[in-house]
Amino acid sequence: MAPDPFIIQEHGGGIRDRSLPAFRYEVDGDIVAADSYRKPGISPRTHRYRGSAFAVFAFLIFGALVGKLYYLQVVRGEEYYGAAEGNRIRSVPLIPARGVIFDADQKRLAYNVPDFAIVVVPADLPETQEEEDAIFETIARALGVPAFDLVERFADVPRDRSEPVEIMRGLSQEQAVMLLSDAANWSGVEVVPTHSRAYAFPDELSHALGYTGSISPDEYASYVGEKGYLLLERVGKAGLEKTYQERLRGSPGRQLLEVDSRGLPSRALETDEAAVGDNLYLHLDATLQKIAWDALKESVLAHKSPGGTVVALDPRSGAVRALVSWPSFSSEEFARGISVSAYQSLLSDPGIPLLNRATSGEYPSGSTIKLVVGAAALEERLVNRYTSVLSTGGIRVGAYWYPDWRSGGHGETNIIHGLADSVNTFFYAVGGGWGAIEGLGIDRIALYGRRFGLAAATGIDVPSERAGFLPSREWKEEVKGEQWYLGDTYHAAIGQGDVLVTPLQVANFTAAIANGGTLYSPRLADRVGREYELSEIIAPVILNPEVASPENVRIIQEGLRAAVTYGTVRSLGSLPVAAAGKTGTAEWSESKLPHGWFTGYAPYEDPELVVTVLVEQGGGGDLAATPVAKKIFEWYFGRDRVTSSPR
Repeated sequence: MAPDPFIIQEHGGGIRDRSLPAFRYEVDGDIVAADSYRKPGISPRTHRYRGSAFAVFAFLIFGALVGKLYYLQVVRGEEYYGAAEGNRIRSVPLIPARGVIFDADQKRLAYNVPDFAIVVVPADLPETQEEEDAIFETIARALGVPAFDLVERFADVPRDRSEPVEIMRGLSQEQAVMLLSDAANWSGVEVVPTHSRAYAFPDELSHALGYTGSISPDEYASYVGEKGYLLLERVGKAGLEKTYQERLRGSPGRQLLEVDSRGLPSRALETDEAAVGDNLYLHLDATLQKIAWDALKESVLAHKSPGGTVVALDPRSGAVRALVSWPSFSSEEFARGISVSAYQSLLSDPGIPLLNRATSGEYPSGSTIKLVVGAAALEERLVNRYTSVLSTGGIRVGAYWYPDWRSGGHGETNIIHGLADSVNTFFYAVGGGWGAIEGLGIDRIALYGRRFGLAAATGIDVPSERAGFLPSREWKEEVKGEQWYLGDTYHAAIGQGDVLVTPLQVANFTAAIANGGTLYSPRLADRVGREYELSEIIAPVILNPEVASPENVRIIQEGLRAAVTYGTVRSLGSLPVAAAGKTGTAEWSESKLPHGWFTGYAPYEDPELVVTVLVEQGGGGDLAATPVAKKIFEWYFGRDRVTSSPR
């Protein structure tokens, strides 16, 4: 930020030096009449001597006075002139309009609307406390808020600061007009037009878009101290608003105003206009987002679930087409200044509405991890597409029983059937070993898990993403003080035990299977710039160009397609396009229902949409999660697309 040329200012309008030397007495008349002041008894000679001494003394005083005046006017003249001008001229910041956020069809998702704000210039506040109190009591009565709350909002700002500080926004036009009539008589407090952030889907897109707010004390050093932000600026606090803050912000301007003794502007002298921020164009489809939101909400409420999430990706690039987390909060409420009571209510809500379940929720993967474990077993040549394991209902190892979900078992099972019918016995065998199959072991399960993006953030362009977790022998010994058992590997192979994933990670490795083996970093943003045609394209980022060989990926794809044709997601067989998918049931508590998963894609031969659904405590994935995905696929591929509308 450029230095303020008017930084040296004196309150009250005048500059004077109280240390200037001066005569103690004032004498009227000509100095030649000094003899008339001669005291009796003093001889003319003595008087001459004293007159000479007085002349020397007067000369010295005069010289000192001239020297002081030279120092004030020449040596420090420019400094004092700037201070005097600072009392007459005020540099007022001009806040730039924030860039607009658009969806894939260039519908406005986050934009600016006219608003009114109350700002305080501490250096111009009245000299007496009574006058200052009267101003804030007037405002408090008009707005129905405590005067103390208004004053507290600038209590930490130095009183000699001449930069405006916002203490409230969101005034209605009626409130603004009411206060403007009084503001003409106020010193240091103004009602000013401004703009606030508005959101087309304040609840449905709150976790993706985030919200804006004032610079907090914790952010002051970073934004104001290091980056030169103005205190009046609003900054992104969460979501895309935070990630792309520097591009959305724009550049502030300045206006030089001549002000009167009360600090009120009288005329504009010079204006350096603010530059509008860049627009952000997303891959996200707002209508698809609303369809997914409604379908998820219906399932969550029907199953009395605490919450859930939907992630929809384009597997060809990692583009995020929908990112839903339910329950959520209102971006607009935060942007306009959420009340303390409303914020506390969100914090205490057992549904945790502030948690972005898609990117920050960590859950047992359930059987969705079988895509990864199956690919790993094929890559390590422990099995091929024909290798068969007999499922009779489970595996017994010593005193421990590791069951299939179907009590009678699934019969002879190869990898395609194992995926289609989610046969635990097959994945116990390839994961930990059984019979003639060696088994991957936990080290190789973890190795391939990381190849598919587990235990690491995907790099999506929203903040606070969690990495999930893959256990290891060393971790268990260090943290739990226990050795690693074969049963631990069996549990990890079917996504139970200590394995944790985010729904975004599951969607992302499903996309890698769908597209033939390339793992991308998911991206919500497509372009950024003032105009779409001239905007900067945000290129796809590849995390792993080949999670497995194309031949082995194809075998996994066949298993997911078989799940639709005869396996656990037969309900998707009625879709207008061929789909592939996998359910999951993630046990996490002895007393509560398991989480329900679905992950899959369509069309099968030329995939363009991956959908992953998690419903907390929804029971089996086929019960709570698959119906949500079905509604999304049905709309997306045309059956209801023409008649559906987000609002």
